[in-house]
Amino acid sequence: MKTDSTMKPIFFLIFLLLLTSCSGLQSVYLPELTGLEAIDGTQSRQLRQRCENYFVQGSWQFVHSIAFKLADGNGATVMGVTVLDGTKLKCALMGVEGFVLFEAVLDEELEVSRALPPFDNPEFARGLMRDVQTIFLPPSVQRPLTGQLADGEPVCRYYGEDGKIIDILFAEDDSSRMNIYGPDLSRIRSIISGSRVPVAAEMIPETLELTASGLHGYTLTMTLISADKI
Repeated sequence: MKTDSTMKPIFFLIFLLLLTSCSGLQSVYLPELTGLEAIDGTQSRQLRQRCENYFVQGSWQFVHSIAFKLADGNGATVMGVTVLDGTKLKCALMGVEGFVLFEAVLDEELEVSRALPPFDNPEFARGLMRDVQTIFLPPSVQRPLTGQLADGEPVCRYYGEDGKIIDILFAEDDSSRMNIYGPDLSRIRSIISGSRVPVAAEMIPETLELTASGLHGYTLTMTLISADKI
């Protein structure tokens, strides 16, 4: 037991360092999109509605088990609590014992109310809240382009004011994924949503897997424990 307690801070420190990494080795670039608007207006509207339904509506509280994994297989597990209230986002990380390690609110500005070492690094807070915001909140651009990739996969494409581009794609098995590209058109994040379960008239993913690209890539696997509309 003493060995496990000693290793946890090391894993948390790695967690902190890699969340702030953005340099890359093998880049995947933005694929070409064939627009649907001029080809099939009805199909375009249906796809746009499907992309709007990708994100939950209203106020929610989610509890996830979050498994962090490095490329070499090392990692750690924490508990995450996320509260959505319109565009306001609250996030907390806890150890498996329930002790709060990090707590912050993102509204118009980021406010950190609790951050124990090594989570007290400002870059960690910004990186974590950016990822949580991307997972749970729709892009600020209201109307995406709709189209298909070369393999026929339907996609909604959002162009952000910060130069980022977000693609939301749907597979035949009802899973979906989100790819985020930087201003240089290289992919920086990929989020895979697993099968969904009905909660309060919404369909909530049972799993979410975020993969960060780059020299120090990592994967966050979020397994749903509870989802409550508040």
